Amino acid sequence: MHGDPGSGRPAGGALARLRSESWFTEAQRKAIHLGFLVLPLELLHQWLPWPRGRAEWRLVLIALVAMAIALDVIRLHEPRVRRFFRMFFGEMIREHERLSLLGSTYLLMATLLAVEIFAQPVAAGAIGFTVLGDAFAAIVGKAHGRTRFFHKTLEGAAGGLVACLAWAAYLSATGRLPWGVSLAGAMAASLVELLPIPLDDNLGMTLFAGYTMKLLGNGG
Repeated sequence: MHGDPGSGRPAGGALARLRSESWFTEAQRKAIHLGFLVLPLELLHQWLPWPRGRAEWRLVLIALVAMAIALDVIRLHEPRVRRFFRMFFGEMIREHERLSLLGSTYLLMATLLAVEIFAQPVAAGAIGFTVLGDAFAAIVGKAHGRTRFFHKTLEGAAGGLVACLAWAAYLSATGRLPWGVSLAGAMAASLVELLPIPLDDNLGMTLFAGYTMKLLGNGG
């Protein structure tokens, strides 16, 4: 789910863009993306009796990743399933996803890697930066983006950064991570979202933010 796509903008300013079909499609796509915020929130607060700890989360996430990859493989190789996805999701499926894994699959893979590599608060922080930063970069960029930077816009990047900073403040206020650590993670995730790194944003943002926070002494 790459943030801040820059095509298909109608003329007439931000208000016209908000009424456009392309913005509405992007908003629908990112609404699904934002639903993944339940994963880092559950990692942080452990409201449910299960899963708890790295071993239990590993089992859940391996199962989810396996199912997501299997569904993608079926979608890519079975015409009837492919037609169903096209009919049901329409333009929410990006052009590059028609021949590869969906962004949601990459996000589940990123979550599994984060839980395996980092301490639970760092993993949750990194995933939250990815979910919020990528979504708001895309939504703001689609509506207000004017200043091009590579294939994205600085306005979209600013929207993603604000969302990441809000998540960093939440992590700090709830005592999960020190402010300096969460701030560094927010900056790392935002930088990766903006730059044309040849890696899916869901993986890149999660791993770079997580390792940044881990290197500051809060993961392992």
